[in-house]
Amino acid sequence: MLIGLDFDNTIACYDGVFSSEAKIKGFVQNEWKGTKQDLKLLLNALDDGQIIWQAMQGQVYGPSMHKAKLFPGVARFLLRCKLQGHKVFIVSHKTKYGHFDKTNTLLREASLDWMDNQGFFEDSKFGINRKNIFFANSQKEKIEKIKSLNLDVFVDDLEEILLHHDFPKIKKILFSNSSSNEHNVELCNNWTDIESTSIGEITNGEIKHLINSIYEGTVYDIEKIEGRGNSRIYKLSINEKNSLVLKEYPDLLIDPRTRLITEVNALKLVEVLHKTPKVIAFDELQNIALYEWIEGENLSKIEDNYIIQALDFIESLQNLRGKNSWCLASEACLNAKQLFTQINYRFDRLSKVKNKDLHDFLVFTFKPLFIKVWANSERNWPSDNLEKDLPKSMQVFSPSDFGFHNAILKYDGELKFIDFEYFGRDDPVKLIADFIWHPGMELNTLQKIKWFKGAISIFDKDPELYSRFNAAWPLYGLRWSLILLNEFIQDGWQRRVYANRNIKHHQEKKIAGQIIKAKSLCEQIQVANLQCPYV
Repeated sequence: MLIGLDFDNTIACYDGVFSSEAKIKGFVQNEWKGTKQDLKLLLNALDDGQIIWQAMQGQVYGPSMHKAKLFPGVARFLLRCKLQGHKVFIVSHKTKYGHFDKTNTLLREASLDWMDNQGFFEDSKFGINRKNIFFANSQKEKIEKIKSLNLDVFVDDLEEILLHHDFPKIKKILFSNSSSNEHNVELCNNWTDIESTSIGEITNGEIKHLINSIYEGTVYDIEKIEGRGNSRIYKLSINEKNSLVLKEYPDLLIDPRTRLITEVNALKLVEVLHKTPKVIAFDELQNIALYEWIEGENLSKIEDNYIIQALDFIESLQNLRGKNSWCLASEACLNAKQLFTQINYRFDRLSKVKNKDLHDFLVFTFKPLFIKVWANSERNWPSDNLEKDLPKSMQVFSPSDFGFHNAILKYDGELKFIDFEYFGRDDPVKLIADFIWHPGMELNTLQKIKWFKGAISIFDKDPELYSRFNAAWPLYGLRWSLILLNEFIQDGWQRRVYANRNIKHHQEKKIAGQIIKAKSLCEQIQVANLQCPYV
């Protein structure tokens, strides 16, 4: 297959470069966050905005080109193209010099140097022929070059290129978050989807080759493990007795959280506790990691001694050093308003989804209860923590998504804990409440009481822990009721499908069940009259 790719904003990502250059020049504040497109809209609103924007482009595509990053997923796409024997061409609309660039940097040379540094032309990496890189002075010249190459597929971030009247009748893939009404254009907002759309699902043979780039041992067999959250999990047999876990993390364009690095660093930190899998190898560009395989089974029934093991692990975590140097856990909640804001954000996103059952739940069940709960929680929350963050001295190490849904029971009865993608500093209240509320576990009342009392004793140096928990408990229940509805939102559903392609065509059935679960959590809060029954 002959595969054509655009370069700027398709292979090379400049969002971070535009942002940093705009901050250097004082166009935005240091805390500003946004994409290239966000910045363009902002600058175009200024006097001489067009000129300022063009000058920014000249700087970014020229002297600052070396700061650009590969879009997440491009590396694996190119590696798979090489493995499958596809020929890759890059065709870019790029002039010789940038607008208003006083350095007169040669844009094409800068791009080629960048590709060289990324390993595009190395046989041991992407293995692209340097002769297959083409630069055009205009869009018309670019389309003429694409036609002359007799390609099978072309990927571009500009719809105007793919829809041009002279564009060849080949497979067209638009790399964009916008919508396309053209039936002959495939719309993909991430490289994982571009990969599956153009060259198909990855095979076990290809997986072995990708593993060999980070692991020297022999892999004899590969087995996909279904039903593991948002990541793809494979069991790799390396000999008769031992296995490894290959974990493919969600595309960073679907979920920008750096799950891989967070988990690798967390597992290295907690390795001394001997309760987690060891890190074997990892590759950021491929977004994959290899871990020790733990022989055992998922928990089908929760016993009281498992609660004790979970508490022992959490207590041991707090004895590890270096807490203050760690980033916050994913979606950490360090004050009441932060929790309120997170719930509102989820509510607002779900409110934009066109679905009657969802709409009815949000308007008639969730919103009235949320208003009532927030008034009660705000009244009872310690006043010094309503808007001000919990002091670092009171923050704790938290796996964040902690529970028996992320545990393996060894055959000797010992629990091992897995999945540390969201690890970091957090309020212990969130850790305690999430464990109780998590819909992936079925704890009975006595077990929830046991967990609560044990956790409170671990963090007993926090004088306001008890009152914060009582005020927060119903809010965390409401938060979980919205998390259950992630599948209604495109990126939430994409993460589920990425982990398990088998559910791709069953979204309607899945989301109907999630509404029932969300209603159940709200009912628990109402029946308890907003008071945690386990304290």
